[in-house]
Amino acid sequence: MSAFIRRSRRRRMRPDQILLLLLLGIVSLMWERCVHDASDADVAPAAVEFYGNDLEPEGSRVHVPEAGRPLRFMMYNVQNYFVPGDRRRAAYPISMKSEESKEAVADCIAAVKPDVVGLVEIGGKAALQDLSGRLARRGMSYPYSKVLERDGEDRAVALLSAFPLAADDSRANYPLYGDHRRQMLRGILDVTVRPEDGRLFRIVGVHLKSRVADDVAAAASLRRREAETVALHLARLMRSKPGLPVVLYGDFNDGPSDAAVRSLGSGNSSSSPMERLHPKDSRGEAWTIYYRPEHVYQTFDHIFVNEALKERMGTKKQSGVVDIPAVRKASDHRPVWTEIR
Repeated sequence: MSAFIRRSRRRRMRPDQILLLLLLGIVSLMWERCVHDASDADVAPAAVEFYGNDLEPEGSRVHVPEAGRPLRFMMYNVQNYFVPGDRRRAAYPISMKSEESKEAVADCIAAVKPDVVGLVEIGGKAALQDLSGRLARRGMSYPYSKVLERDGEDRAVALLSAFPLAADDSRANYPLYGDHRRQMLRGILDVTVRPEDGRLFRIVGVHLKSRVADDVAAAASLRRREAETVALHLARLMRSKPGLPVVLYGDFNDGPSDAAVRSLGSGNSSSSPMERLHPKDSRGEAWTIYYRPEHVYQTFDHIFVNEALKERMGTKKQSGVVDIPAVRKASDHRPVWTEIR
């Protein structure tokens, strides 16, 4: 292209040559933009800086020791857990979470005593440190953590772990399936936890588009596209790391019969299905949120496991929905948990 320009300078350029140069420039800029959007350079700095990866090479079957002591995993939408000190990433007004509500969140987590906690709607690093401190005062220590922050969205996805993180493949800016000009609203958290016995668990966390929108149909369509993006991400990671147990958690803002949730049931690939677990509370009820706009109880918070983990967990899966009194003060969602092996 540079040689063409030099030759063009020796004589007066024709209109068609000028048009060709302009088209070449536009194509070059578009290509650079696409490469940039798909690169890991788009990953926003995490509150806890961790970008290591000491797993086997891509495509090789991952050796995971036999199932050992059950690990308790819990997911929880902590409803706008905002505290002073976090960097604002959006212009929308927010309110700090009350002291009573923050204490209730810690009480709900303490009731389960999980080894790993997947969080949704946490503000950022300061909020995660605030929650960690409250849990520490209740005798629970989580020295390893990850916060996935994305500019334009104050509600982050995060994880607390009692065990080290062997890998971090999280991406804050993740191109949306079918439309690379748009991205997942809150990215995809993706870390691998390694307990002391050497087992590995890849844990993926998401928070899909809210139902609060001027165009309800457009919001539902976006959730479905986000879910399809997650499904493709899962299919790729399970092809690249066959045999690795995978957990997917998140607030999908959709119930089990909705398209966004159903698309994960097949993993968007016949070779990588995900199974949605069915935790219930002490009364046998499965709802995780009372959705006031529609005056209905809904199950928006889901945990999925892949085939490798499903086999390790066996037929009698231990799981539940927390329904202690503190739940009502903590969040508009109820936490769910399961035991993985």
